[in-house]
Amino acid sequence: MRFSTVLALVASVAVASATPSPAPDTELVVRSGDGNVSLTRRSGCGSTGPLGLGHYKWYIVRSCTPGVDTWCQATDATGCVPGVTNKIGSMEVNNLDGTINYARRANGANTVPFNCPPIGRVRCQANFNDRDDGPSYSLRMFE
Repeated sequence: MRFSTVLALVASVAVASATPSPAPDTELVVRSGDGNVSLTRRSGCGSTGPLGLGHYKWYIVRSCTPGVDTWCQATDATGCVPGVTNKIGSMEVNNLDGTINYARRANGANTVPFNCPPIGRVRCQANFNDRDDGPSYSLRMFE
C-alpha cells in the first residue's frame, strides 16, 4: 500500500512538471495598430508605456468587470497625468480583434468612458495625429 502511494505521488509530480506554464502577462504589452510591434513596458500609475515610434495606432488589451463603467485613457509618458490632447486624433475601445467598437471619442480626447462588455476584455486604443507621437504617451484603463 505504501509503495502504491509513493508511486502515485511520483507520477503526479512528473505530470505537474510536464504541464506548460501560463503565457506571459499580456497586461504589460502595448501593441501597434497593425500588430507588428509589441512592447513590454510599464510606466507609473497602472499604465503601460511609453509607446513606440512609427505607428499612428497603439493599443493595450485589458480585463474589466462586465457591466461596470470603465475608462480608457492616454496619459503622458510617465503614465500618471492625462496626455496632451492636441496630438490625439481619437480614443476608442474595441473587442479584441478591433472589429466591434464599444466606445469612441474624437477631436483631441484623451479619455473615453465605456461600459465593460460581457466578455470582460477589451482593447483600449489611442489613434495619434502623427506616427511618431507615441513615445510621449502611455495607456491605461480604470474602473
